[in-house]
Amino acid sequence: MEQYGVVTETKGEIAVVSLQRHLICGACGKCGILSASNRKADIEAHNPIQAEEGQRVVIESDDRQVIFLAFMLYIVPLAGLVAGIFFWIQFAGNFGYAGSQELQAVAIGFVMMGLIFVLLRRWDSRVKDDPRFKPVITGFLLDNRECEDDLPE
Repeated sequence: MEQYGVVTETKGEIAVVSLQRHLICGACGKCGILSASNRKADIEAHNPIQAEEGQRVVIESDDRQVIFLAFMLYIVPLAGLVAGIFFWIQFAGNFGYAGSQELQAVAIGFVMMGLIFVLLRRWDSRVKDDPRFKPVITGFLLDNRECEDDLPE
């Protein structure tokens, strides 16, 4: 995935880039924004071309990594919810538990989903600085007006 932004800060091999989030990104939160109304983001990217503050740059992310992260953030918690529901219904049926099984199954499903979110948060803190998951600055934009809508003001 290719995006355009402006370098706002450099930290050695890492640069902070201000970019405008595309509509396709939604509000997954990976770029630090949880509000769909705020489409601007500051992200950290590898800076192998030594871009400096104020320069317009092209940033690329590995499409496979973006899909993997979307899978981890959306599909895995949903699978935990469904697995928790089916687990409780199966457990209650095998042990002859009487009561409101459906409501309890939904509650167990939400507990499982919450546990998965906690595990994902711990995993995220471990891989936060992993170079595989950071975008890379791949080039400079030289007064290219066709990309003007994608740049932050």
